Amino acid sequence: MQRNENIINSFLSRLEKEKSKKDYKRDLQHFVEFIEKDFLQATIKDCEKYIADLKLKVSEKKLAITTAEKLYSQIYSFFNYLEENEYIPYNYFKNISKPIATRNIAKEKIIMWEDLDKLISVLKTYNQRDYAILMLIFTSGLTLNEAINLKWNQFVIDDTGNIGIIFTTKRGKRYTKVHKDTWELLQKYRNSLSSLTSKDSYVFLNNRGNKITGRWVRMVLKKACIEAELAHEYTPRDLRHTLAAHTLKRGASSKQVKQQLGWSTENLAQRYLYTIQQLEDNAIDYLNFNLKKNDNSN
Repeated sequence: MQRNENIINSFLSRLEKEKSKKDYKRDLQHFVEFIEKDFLQATIKDCEKYIADLKLKVSEKKLAITTAEKLYSQIYSFFNYLEENEYIPYNYFKNISKPIATRNIAKEKIIMWEDLDKLISVLKTYNQRDYAILMLIFTSGLTLNEAINLKWNQFVIDDTGNIGIIFTTKRGKRYTKVHKDTWELLQKYRNSLSSLTSKDSYVFLNNRGNKITGRWVRMVLKKACIEAELAHEYTPRDLRHTLAAHTLKRGASSKQVKQQLGWSTENLAQRYLYTIQQLEDNAIDYLNFNLKKNDNSN
């Protein structure tokens, strides 16, 4: 048992985050409990049964597919380590299919224009702060975390009058454009504040002068969806999905959307393509005629 503990600790020592180490250790323990034997004695049947059980739980909606995918990846990495260090002859998980979480964005996450119109009409009746933050999230594609942590000193205006936000990421600086109408909303909101705000101040403040919470923003959007009588209660992340889907549908390139939303790769645009109703190359496009205006002169 001590040997196994040393093996696990040696494997975990390669991880930087303590939380990752705890998660790995817990999930490896669950695997050992499932196969009811030492992990060094695991057979290919044990490994197949473990993954089959994960897939069954997913089908029964007892486990999220993303969690199943994560558990597979963890156990696969551990058994790779065992093989590389000759604790076992072979990593059986190499021959077992991985539970794959779909990367597609569900249609229910994309707000149609008709519903957007209803939603925005309701948001207009709310206070300027709540209206402005949700419109900024939608029109600029910000994450909720980016929006609530936004400071006035992140806004920039170029020589042609374009407004943008600078974000500093691990990959460097990212510039996100702000719609001019949304910028006007932000200025009206700023002017409505009882006290002056400095460039270093958070943009969206609560009644105590502290930055607004993500929980509050989610609650406001949920309330607006109910008042607009929408079929779904959308989240701030859904506003971001909606921007991506509709801009791609209207001709924006994957590169443009990647830059605006801060994606790591243009390939993420593929997640939205199946949600877009393809009006191009439709059957009616083969009708070779133009509608004419009524001419009453004849």
